Amino acid sequence: MSTPNFAEAIVLRRAQLTPHMVRLTFQSEFATDFSPGAPGGYLKILAPAPGEVGPPPLDLQTAKRAMRTYTLRHVRPAENEFDVDFVVHGDEGIAGPWARLAKSGDRILVSRPGALKFSTEGANWHLFVADLSSIPAAAVELEALPSDAIGDAFFEIPSDEDRQPIRTPTGIRMHWIIKADPHAPSDALIHAVQNTDWHSGEPSVFVAGEFALAGALRTYFRKQQPTRKDLTYISSYWKLGLIEPEHKAFKAQVA
Repeated sequence: MSTPNFAEAIVLRRAQLTPHMVRLTFQSEFATDFSPGAPGGYLKILAPAPGEVGPPPLDLQTAKRAMRTYTLRHVRPAENEFDVDFVVHGDEGIAGPWARLAKSGDRILVSRPGALKFSTEGANWHLFVADLSSIPAAAVELEALPSDAIGDAFFEIPSDEDRQPIRTPTGIRMHWIIKADPHAPSDALIHAVQNTDWHSGEPSVFVAGEFALAGALRTYFRKQQPTRKDLTYISSYWKLGLIEPEHKAFKAQVA
C-alpha cells in the first residue's frame, strides 16, 4: 500500500542498542529516494495498534493521533534500507511498544522525510544537548562534524547502560547525565549545560528534548548566554503528560 506521501516499510533487522533503545532496519520503496543527506531528517511512522497485524489503514483523518515522528539514523539508498532508533519504556506510547516486539517481516507505514533545520556552518565550536528522545538526531549531527571539531555534548539517559557508541571527533567532550525517572524534570541536565566552560568564538547550539528542557535553555541562550540565531536549533520533541498531537497543539498555542 502506498500514496505519494506514505509507503509501507518492512522490518529487516532488529538490534537492542541499549536497555531503552531499539534500532530497526527497514526496507521501503521510499528509501531509493533518500539522499546521502537524509540522515538526521524526520519522518512520520504509523505503526499497528497492539494486537493488529500489518500496517494500519491509511486514513489520515483518524490516523493523526497515532502517527509519531522519528529521526532517520542511517540511510542506505542502494540497498533500499534505512535505520530508525526507537525509545522503549515498557508499554508507554504507540510506536515504542510496537518496536520493542517488532520482528523481521513486520510492516508499518512511513512518510517521506523532512529536513532538520540545523546548521553548523561558520561555527567555531559546537554544543549539543539531548534527552533520550533526541539522541538519534543529535548523534547524526555529531557524526557529520569535521574531524577537527571541538565542543561538548550533554546527553540525558536513564542509566549507565544506556550509553551508546557515537563516532564523534576527538575534540568533542561527551557528558552523560543520568536521570532514572523519565517523568522527573531535567534539572541536572540544564544545570550541567549552564555550568559548562564556554569556548571562544561562535558556537553552534543543538538542543532537543522535553518541552520544559527546551524552554529553559531557549531562555538561557537568549538572555544569559546569547547565541547566533542562524546557528541555534532548539526544539521540544515531547511534553510530559501529552501525546504527540497534543504536544504539537500546545506548542502552537504558546508560540
